[in-house]
Amino acid sequence: MKHLLVLCSVLLAATAEAGQDWELISVTRGPGWEVNEAKGALKQNGKILEGVLKDKTDGKADYQIHIELNGGRAEATFRFISENDEGTTLTGIYKKTAKPTKTHCPEQIQLMNSFQYIGLARDTCEP
Repeated sequence: MKHLLVLCSVLLAATAEAGQDWELISVTRGPGWEVNEAKGALKQNGKILEGVLKDKTDGKADYQIHIELNGGRAEATFRFISENDEGTTLTGIYKKTAKPTKTHCPEQIQLMNSFQYIGLARDTCEP
């Protein structure tokens, strides 16, 4: 019984370390409109949510995001790792359902600056 308890504790710790799965959409205005979608795990440590998401189309491009949550507000640094850019700062809102259930606890983050929109969503609770 003790071995089972230790195994469960290790698995729960690994799940917490792995982060929570999020989906991202980025719309950028340059010479034309560019839309990118990505998904992956973001770790939360206090008010900071961060991680690297993989492109949904090719699985190769990486999008690094660092978000500071402050109540219903959010400020983020976002960069395309594959393009080796310095990143850009975006601000916006953070919203989480007031009464999540065991299987549904939607969270949304909407971020913008003068040339880019980013939307992030997470729709399932961790066990």
